[in-house]
Amino acid sequence: MQTTLQQLTDWLGLDSAAVRQTEKGETTLTGVSTDTRTLAAGNLYIPLIGERFDGHDFIREAVEAGAGAVMCQQDREVPAVDCPVIVVRDTLEALQCLARAYRRHLGIPVIAVTGSNGKTTTKDLTAALLSVKWKVHKTKGNLNNHIGLPLSLLSMEEDTDMAVVEMGMNHAGEIELLSRIATPDIAVITNVGDAHMEFFSDRRGIARAKLEIVAGLKRDGVLFLNGDDPLLGEEGAHFKGDVRKVGFSPGCEEGATDIRMKATGTQFTATRDGLHYHIPALGKHNVLNALFAIAVGRHMGLTGHEMADGLKRALLSGRRLELRETPAGMWIVDDSYNANPIAVKAGIEALVELEGKPRKWVLLGDILELGEREESMHRDVGAFVGDKPVEYIFTVGRRARWIHEAALDVRRDEGHVIHFETVEEAIRELKRVEDPNAALLVKASRGKALDRVVEALCTSRSEL
Repeated sequence: MQTTLQQLTDWLGLDSAAVRQTEKGETTLTGVSTDTRTLAAGNLYIPLIGERFDGHDFIREAVEAGAGAVMCQQDREVPAVDCPVIVVRDTLEALQCLARAYRRHLGIPVIAVTGSNGKTTTKDLTAALLSVKWKVHKTKGNLNNHIGLPLSLLSMEEDTDMAVVEMGMNHAGEIELLSRIATPDIAVITNVGDAHMEFFSDRRGIARAKLEIVAGLKRDGVLFLNGDDPLLGEEGAHFKGDVRKVGFSPGCEEGATDIRMKATGTQFTATRDGLHYHIPALGKHNVLNALFAIAVGRHMGLTGHEMADGLKRALLSGRRLELRETPAGMWIVDDSYNANPIAVKAGIEALVELEGKPRKWVLLGDILELGEREESMHRDVGAFVGDKPVEYIFTVGRRARWIHEAALDVRRDEGHVIHFETVEEAIRELKRVEDPNAALLVKASRGKALDRVVEALCTSRSEL
């Protein structure tokens, strides 16, 4: 974002009295920052207030770092600094308002993606596919909340052709806010899973929260949703706009057959155009994510060959079924970024279907944010993996013991269903049994940091 101080105050609906300017002349601002550690010269510094910090304490530091202007909440003391100070009622609301105004100023198509699983990969694949023809801005990492989304929109360059943004949530009402900020032209709901069950009574509540994405959808906008999820279809029927289904079930606008998984990724044939596609990701669930990208690309007018070219070049976020190799030749399917029950099962299925290594092993850790049903959900995962052609089932963590116990009920084989109390214990044993004929899936919630296991096994950072 590059704008003048006058234009910025117009976007915020402020009069001249709200700006305490210490120098004459027009001020040009180049970008927005809420963190003095990453602030660049010419940025507008917006001090946010958190539970443990107050960004106003760093205003002078921001000015010293070269801030072109700073905001100040009206209930805080306006600092005497050598740059314009914009006084607002609430700095967080001002950040969100500014993002909404800048998105409106650019007037470009915006694609918004949400879902319990797959939203980051779908975002990455969609952006890669669209990039064959347009300059595309996408959410970096998972800046997908009430602060990250506005910052992502405000980081768009003036010559951006379209944007693909991710929307995350923990509670009802959060997606609605994000949708009204981004006002998307296209909305995508990848699925409804069990993530964040501690904040909802059931999956229906999660489905309704995800469907809040239509709150800011343009009048002529399109909603693409998972056609394999009856609950999402049922709740989505309340939306009277243009709804299109994507998935493997009959009646879906986009589907796939002939799915094969190799070390380099997954191949499939799209049912709508009969073309062969390749994505640098593992798993049938990632084929679904690719189908959402294809649905968006087709809606935007891309040809099948253009989309195939974009998908095969996609750069995906790390630790999401990322295939790596240990010095001894064992494959590590690194899915340690985060977890919920549906994602864990999808990872296991991807491992089983992966070609190239005959021995399949898993290391599963705790799944967090499941609320009162956490034990039953862990046990369900255990029963699921226990019934799959997985040779070794390793688990680590207090909650993962439930996975271990349920898997053991199915297998009755303590020699191949093994629980570790600590990550260090898991690392030692996995190094001992490491086998070049094996592929090991590593999966747990981010808070359990099982990426430590991956790094310990891949002492030389080798990727396939």
